[in-house]
Amino acid sequence: MNAPGFPPGGTGVRQALRSALGVWRRVTMNAPGFRPGRTGVRQAVRSALGVWHRVMMMTTLNPAAATECSAAAAEPTTTGPATPSLSVVICAYTLDRWDQLLAAVRSVQRQHPAPDEILLVVDHCPELARRATDALPGVRVLPNAGAQGLSGGRNTGVRAAHGDIVAFLDDDAAADPDWTARLLAAYRDPLVLGVGGLVRPLWETGRPGWFPREFDWVVGCSYRGLPEHPAPVRNFIGANMSFRRAEILAAGGFRTDLGRIGTRPLGCEETELCLRVAARNPGATLRYEPSAAVRHHVPAARTTRKYFRARCYAEGLSKAAVARHSGAGPALASERAYLRRTLPAAVAEGLRPGGAAPTGTVPAVATGVAATVLGYAVGRLHQAVEGARSRAAQSPGKAALRALAVLGLPAALVLWAISLRGVNLGAMGDLGLVHVLPVTYWAGLGLLGLGVCAALTNRRTRGIHYAGYVLGLITFLHATPLALYPELRYSWAWKHVAVTDVLLSSGTLPTKAGLLAVYARWPGFFWLNDLFVQHWGLRSPGSYASWSPLLINAALVIPLLVLYRSFTRSRRLVWGGVFLFFTCSWVGQDYFSPQAFAFLLYVCVIAAVVRKLPRPGRPKPTRPSVGWWVLLVLALVTIVCSHPLTPVLLTGTLVLLALPRRNRAVVVPVLLVALVLTTAWDMTVARPYLEENLHSILTGLSQPEANAGSGVLGLAGATSGQVAVAWADRILSAVVFLFAGLAVLVRPSLRRTALPLLAIAPLPWAVANSYGGEMIFRVYLFALPATAFGAAALLLPPLLATAHGHGLRRPLRRLRAAAVPVVVLALFAALSLAYFGKENVNYFTPSETAAAKWLAGHAPEGSLIVGASDNFPYAYADYPYHDRIWLSEAAPEDQRQVNRDPVSELRVLTGAGPPRPVYLILNRAQEAQVLATGALPPGTLAHLTHALAHRRDFPVVHRTADAVIYRILPTGAPGGR
Repeated sequence: MNAPGFPPGGTGVRQALRSALGVWRRVTMNAPGFRPGRTGVRQAVRSALGVWHRVMMMTTLNPAAATECSAAAAEPTTTGPATPSLSVVICAYTLDRWDQLLAAVRSVQRQHPAPDEILLVVDHCPELARRATDALPGVRVLPNAGAQGLSGGRNTGVRAAHGDIVAFLDDDAAADPDWTARLLAAYRDPLVLGVGGLVRPLWETGRPGWFPREFDWVVGCSYRGLPEHPAPVRNFIGANMSFRRAEILAAGGFRTDLGRIGTRPLGCEETELCLRVAARNPGATLRYEPSAAVRHHVPAARTTRKYFRARCYAEGLSKAAVARHSGAGPALASERAYLRRTLPAAVAEGLRPGGAAPTGTVPAVATGVAATVLGYAVGRLHQAVEGARSRAAQSPGKAALRALAVLGLPAALVLWAISLRGVNLGAMGDLGLVHVLPVTYWAGLGLLGLGVCAALTNRRTRGIHYAGYVLGLITFLHATPLALYPELRYSWAWKHVAVTDVLLSSGTLPTKAGLLAVYARWPGFFWLNDLFVQHWGLRSPGSYASWSPLLINAALVIPLLVLYRSFTRSRRLVWGGVFLFFTCSWVGQDYFSPQAFAFLLYVCVIAAVVRKLPRPGRPKPTRPSVGWWVLLVLALVTIVCSHPLTPVLLTGTLVLLALPRRNRAVVVPVLLVALVLTTAWDMTVARPYLEENLHSILTGLSQPEANAGSGVLGLAGATSGQVAVAWADRILSAVVFLFAGLAVLVRPSLRRTALPLLAIAPLPWAVANSYGGEMIFRVYLFALPATAFGAAALLLPPLLATAHGHGLRRPLRRLRAAAVPVVVLALFAALSLAYFGKENVNYFTPSETAAAKWLAGHAPEGSLIVGASDNFPYAYADYPYHDRIWLSEAAPEDQRQVNRDPVSELRVLTGAGPPRPVYLILNRAQEAQVLATGALPPGTLAHLTHALAHRRDFPVVHRTADAVIYRILPTGAPGGR
């Protein structure tokens, strides 16, 4: 009784009581299905109290609307049939559609039953109002008394209407003869608050062949994907909709900051109103009735592709505005279903031969989706900027951080895109891409780091925002070479492409192929690529191998999220750990290779197992489901048959995870399965290889110091730049382990998780075997998922949702918060040097690739290929049919002899065996590799090239800008000496 705007004294009471009694009469005497007795009384009382509640609430939210609603409810009620009165509102704004307006009004006047009144609201066009008053007798012509636009006009019509139901018809639409009857019939159900109908397009010039029916909403019509039978819906199409007048007034009417003004193609004001009406009445429905149909005129101007794009873009802007008022969940619920079901079906129909939809509709679908998504993104970004401006006046410091968090990512990506233009790859020196990437690249990377640090200061930062920063970092690191390099990088990636090509051509992998025989014993990765290539009709995995670093790292995000959510409920800590993982992932084991694929599966298996373990807040382990076991076993089988080292590291990790008694119920069965699969594979398919290399394996076990130092030592022959690169990756690795160790010490809650076990599990393998000098790098990589989260736990407060204690003191917390961006930028610097510092070796020019391809195509079967190293494309093409000698792998004495007397030593090295064609290939990348690593004595290649110049027994058979191929003729042959 004290609500603001409620009429004082007995008048307000009488209005509310009269409304309640009116509902009582309608329910008890006319409502279909009313049951007498106590149940019926409860229904009537509940309905009456509902009206009382709406009147009281409405006066608080909208006093003017409350007066209207109270007056409407106070009108005398009858005891006749429960057919509500109907007012039809038509809004118009221009004389240009006079003929369509006349058709709309006449279609309403011919209805049966006829509406109680027709209201024409003219939006700021006095000439139209005068002409309509003279030409349309029986129609109430009203000027828009509210804000200019369709929403203001509709609100004017609602306030002036007298009917229980208010129906809206566009000024360029004509209703079917039974339109009012179909609408009113649905209101017999008291739970129906609104009814909308079908809107059929009436094309002025015919439907364009490219215009998909799924996008008829662009021209304000019903589209394919709406229900074909009466059903509840989220919202109506504005050209054909109706509501109970009291509900519109109670909800406050249409928002005037949404909707069309003149020809501006914005909208969604009816969507936002429907959401508000539905939110106020959870048990009620908005009903779609296809039989209540209208015909909507579509002029030629709206059939152009330009209008199509503009309207889709405007729809995205409008949806962003609705999301601001109602939340993204309700605002986009129907759109998600539309994207999941309706549009994929439209694309499939357009691509299907003989399908009902023309093929030309597919590009229109793609264009429409892209324009709408762009509009939504721009709208949300604009809202974020406006919100940041409003907050800036209240708290400049916090506002600056929020602005940096929002704008840092798009600004960084813009700088990244700009930086790719005009990069001179030919100028790469001893530090690879670090030499040639422009300032805009480094500015963008720094802005990305500062932006994510700003996002981490806000507890309300959404997961999608964090995901954008993580994917942005992956883009900076792994999309840069992909965008810059015309050829596949990494000689090892070329090797694995060659192995897959052999499998594609012969159907099997040779078991007698020297060092490459290992692939025949662990062929899982190559089998899968063989199936993929054949299924999609590709010629070779070389067509997609360049994408491997980008895709592998993007795929790693998902298992890392699963793993880190097992340690904490803090969203910012989870995403901070993921971001630090990629910040510290310098090893480069992400190219097209079995080990990269197996590592991805390793992280997936560990995440799945740790997710089931007991943890603070869940003292008992979760019982794995059948589906969980099926996926886990498939991953284990793929790991075991794809890579020799990963199953060993996985087994060691599972052994450590099984040490705590609380973990054994989950871990021990997985460990047993992994042991059985690994043992079975090693004792059958891999047994010949293991037997041949058993001596070297056992020897490695007896040399722990040499194993541990094999990948760390040996910088004596390297260039100064590569020494700096080596120290950068060492410092980066040490910092990550140090931060993780400190986190475990200062945060007891971490010690109750699996994180410490995951961090130390790979360490023993560093002394077990050198693995060709790579073991120390593999150990770091396999420990990184745990150590990166530990580093994040040290740097980012709050650390764990389950943490206990008082935490750090405020000054220390402030110091740590200030240190985070400094640490991130320092890690970026070390990562850039460690990851991009060797690109002069990994990069191949088009001329190098062309020369290597020529050699692969012209060398006869049984040829001997000689090179300074294997660092060139196609080095292992058709590897079962050729022999190879790499000078970088020769004995030290032979290398020194090549430097002293290249011609004689080449004769010695290539003279063994039967007569055969011998080719020597030298290229830019080989020279860069041996120079950077010191694999050959200084000056060897220059001396070799000078010695072979103009020799008739070493003729040049092919030359490009960055490579030369010699034919080594045997002594005594024509041209030989």
